[in-house]
Amino acid sequence: MFELGVLPAVDVGKSVSRVGGKAQRSTYRAVAGDLKLAYAQFEELETFARFGARLDADTRKTIEHGRRIRACLKQPEFSPVTVPAQIAVLFSLTAKLFDTIPLDEMNEAEQAVQLAATKIPSEVSERFETADKLSDEDREAITEIAHQSLAKFTSDTN
Repeated sequence: MFELGVLPAVDVGKSVSRVGGKAQRSTYRAVAGDLKLAYAQFEELETFARFGARLDADTRKTIEHGRRIRACLKQPEFSPVTVPAQIAVLFSLTAKLFDTIPLDEMNEAEQAVQLAATKIPSEVSERFETADKLSDEDREAITEIAHQSLAKFTSDTN
C-alpha cells in the first residue's frame, strides 16, 4: 500500500513489529481478520483485472468491496479517529454496508459513520478498551447505528 501512496495510520508508541496482533485490542482483531482476507483477495483480483480479463459478477463485487476498504483505510494526516469511530467503520466494511455507496461519496459516508459512532451505548464502548469480546447484540447494535447513518447515501442510489 505504501508504494501506491496509501499511508497507513501508525501510532509509533504501539509498534507491532515484534508482538503482531497481540498488541491490538480484541475488538480490532475480531473485525480485522475478515477485512485482511477481503483486502488480500481484492489486491490479487485487481492485479488480474489489469490484464483486461473478463470478470464475472462475483469478481466485480469483490473488487468494488476492496476499493471501499481501501477508501476507508486512507486517513488524512493529523486527523486522529476515536476507537469507537474506527470500530464502527470496520464493522460497516465487514457488513458490506458501504458497498452500495458510490466511490466518490465514500469520504462523506465514512464521516457519517464516524459521527454516528458517538451513539454507540457506553457499555458497548467500554468493552472496546478491555479484552472482553463483543456479544452478537453488541455487533448488531453497532451495525444498526452505522446502517442508519448510511441511509441517506443508499437512498440516493436506489
